Amino acid sequence: MREPNYISEIPISHRQAYGQFFTPASVAYLMAEWVMKEHPQTVLDPAFGLGIFYDQINQISLDKNLQFIGYEIDQNIINYLNIDGSKTNLKIINSDYLAADIGNFDGIICNPPYMKFQKFRNRHDVLPKIERKIGKKLVGYANIASIFLVKALQELNLNGRLAFIMPLEFFNAGYGKEIKKSLLNDNLLKQIIIFANEKDIFPEAITTVCVLFCKNDGQPEAIKITQIKSSEELQQISDINNFYQQQIELSDLPYNKKWTPIILSLFSQQNLPDISCKLSCKLSLYGAFSRGIATGANDFFALNKSKIKDLRIDENNLCKCITKSQQIRKVIFTEDDFYVLYNRNKSVYCLDVKNHDLPEICDYIKHGEILGYHQRYLTRKRKPWYKIERRKPAPILLGVFSRQRLKVIRNMTTAISFTCFHSFYPNVLGESLIDKLFVYLLSDVGQKIIKSNKRIYGDNLDKFEPGDLNDSLFPSPMQFAIIDDREAREVIEIAKIDERLAIKMSNQLIEKIINEEPKTD
Repeated sequence: MREPNYISEIPISHRQAYGQFFTPASVAYLMAEWVMKEHPQTVLDPAFGLGIFYDQINQISLDKNLQFIGYEIDQNIINYLNIDGSKTNLKIINSDYLAADIGNFDGIICNPPYMKFQKFRNRHDVLPKIERKIGKKLVGYANIASIFLVKALQELNLNGRLAFIMPLEFFNAGYGKEIKKSLLNDNLLKQIIIFANEKDIFPEAITTVCVLFCKNDGQPEAIKITQIKSSEELQQISDINNFYQQQIELSDLPYNKKWTPIILSLFSQQNLPDISCKLSCKLSLYGAFSRGIATGANDFFALNKSKIKDLRIDENNLCKCITKSQQIRKVIFTEDDFYVLYNRNKSVYCLDVKNHDLPEICDYIKHGEILGYHQRYLTRKRKPWYKIERRKPAPILLGVFSRQRLKVIRNMTTAISFTCFHSFYPNVLGESLIDKLFVYLLSDVGQKIIKSNKRIYGDNLDKFEPGDLNDSLFPSPMQFAIIDDREAREVIEIAKIDERLAIKMSNQLIEKIINEEPKTD
């Protein structure tokens, strides 16, 4: 196997720069089996890597007329492969696949690079070309894998087959809508593979992935959903086309809806729809979550007690600020908790320059410029570069990332937050219901509903975006009226000393909402 040696010899920084994570042979075999089902004459791999798909296809096919084309932008990995001329059916092109103007293929198989499209060096050159070819605008596409897929689908011959590894987040992300629309409208998508125990199968993956099987036959048919539970089960699959647990009709998988909760609900014992149908409002009725402050240079802006004293920066040029998620350990965050952090020399203040002419402020700004902070991506767009966004303290904070329960915080302080938390800003209606909104977010039902809108990353890591949170279902004002204000305040007081009991009390209050009819005048 080439992969272990390559990983041990090549620095991780190089692999991350090219978005390289490698496909297990067992997964590659299933993908190759799908692509080779109807004996293609031409097969394309847009991200050749270490050649795992070529190896697996050679195990399946003895057809000497098969031509395999691989694109690989990383010359280093091509040098590492050191492939001799004996492989006459293989052509590796050291070039950027996205910039290539190539013909169509009978089969396409790919594990595309995983990186944000904004980090792709040639994006400004290749994007207009791809847009002209497919006749669609790709503005807002957040991940390069989605661009690979869009281009590859355009290069698939009639009745050709495609197998693609994709980050599962694209099912829920805004940039995935147009891809999903094409997959459904053109009747391309035939089967989706998800993995119940991903780290067992993809130990190197940095995001949760799925595999898409497509066929360009124009035939509308139910999409097969396959869940693979372990590497042992994976080894035992003899025909992936006939290995599936569920089927879902095209009409039940709308392109403008988040697909992850729909797909996962097919395998879940949790009856979310029964709960959801009793909730008629979205969080946006009460206000909105916004991302925290993006400074572009946290190590410059975040200040602790010692640094503030050394720099002689006065309070007028500072604001209280949570700069790291781990600074808050409890679900209720008070002013006393804030000053405990401050006295422990944690960075809980943010530079907020109001007096530009003070010598100590000028000196610190000059120091930042010497270190190059003013030339970073976000700071160089601001005028002046050290000006931060204006934000008010938010009464509810919610962690951006989560592995188990959502990290929801009732913020009783005047502290704002960096991007480690999303901040909820209520409208007039929401202000009167803040404690009840918090109770709902703390409850198991609220957590379950919110988490159905998550974006899934590797190692059971969930990510939440403000838009996803704002679209989440919540009780109506009439339903919240079932809970007495005193009951909600009691949960908050208990949460200060016993989080588990507070969650239990929240569950009881929300169950009352779910099970009782709302009050009417």
